[in-house]
Amino acid sequence: MNLIKRTFFKNTKIQTFFITRLPAAAIEEKVFLKSGKHNFDVTRHHAMICLDPFCIAAWLAKDEASIFDSATAALRFLKGRNLNASIKVSLIEKINTETGVLLLYKVEKAKNYQLTVLHRLALFAYFLRAKTNTFYSRKVISALYSYPRSIIIVSYRDEEYYNIFPMDIQGYIEEEGLYILGLRTTNVTLNKILDAKKVVVCDSDTVDINTVYNLGKHPSTSPTKIADMPFGVTESEQFGFFVPDFTGSYKEIEIIQNKKMGYHMLMIGKVVNSKKLKEKSESLYHVGFLQFQKSNYKSIDGLF
Repeated sequence: MNLIKRTFFKNTKIQTFFITRLPAAAIEEKVFLKSGKHNFDVTRHHAMICLDPFCIAAWLAKDEASIFDSATAALRFLKGRNLNASIKVSLIEKINTETGVLLLYKVEKAKNYQLTVLHRLALFAYFLRAKTNTFYSRKVISALYSYPRSIIIVSYRDEEYYNIFPMDIQGYIEEEGLYILGLRTTNVTLNKILDAKKVVVCDSDTVDINTVYNLGKHPSTSPTKIADMPFGVTESEQFGFFVPDFTGSYKEIEIIQNKKMGYHMLMIGKVVNSKKLKEKSESLYHVGFLQFQKSNYKSIDGLF
């Protein structure tokens, strides 16, 4: 393993993701959904929704969906003219929305094109030290994170319980005012959210990465007390859920549909209130190791 690192990745820390902080407009990559002769830009209209099995969602406007053969397609990740990764997918379900169609897909095959074949093989071999990893899973994860995935902070609260935790299996369809969330079925907060049909999503504007890590680490059965959190909170306007003081904006969301995809529960929510707390804000992003190598993104060291 040390030989692999010295030969292929000198002076580079090998890790699944690098973490960077960006305004959304600074993202360099694009994502396209392709089938036959049709190739639609879904950069802002796609999301991961499950990691076991690997599933994604993509939204098309009605006029696009009407001419698109959605049964089998490919998700293509580009930076400029360079193809960085591609994922073949098969259709699970179509969900009609007000002005388009949400397509739920299962990942069938993934290919990565960054660096050289030897670099990619060396990287995946390095990751296979862990028995829980497979060559297939590493290829898919690397492909999925060829597009930066924003880290959001999710907040839930009722009379007896609350939880604040990070997620990156999510996406926002601005044209529809729809939020897509993929939450682990083992998370105690999931059933509470589904019962209440309410959740608040916050950006991760100025939070330090170790705080994010600790929010992901605390048990959902007994989250850290608000008084012991390393940040202050206010209450969201409609739901009264906790909003951390490091966030630049938040959205209050009503869950309108859910579907178990496997290890994750897909939740589709309608934004009922959107609040901007700062004129300009940024978010933390996960960027896959291969994609990060020749990017212009600045790495933020941390544990998450």
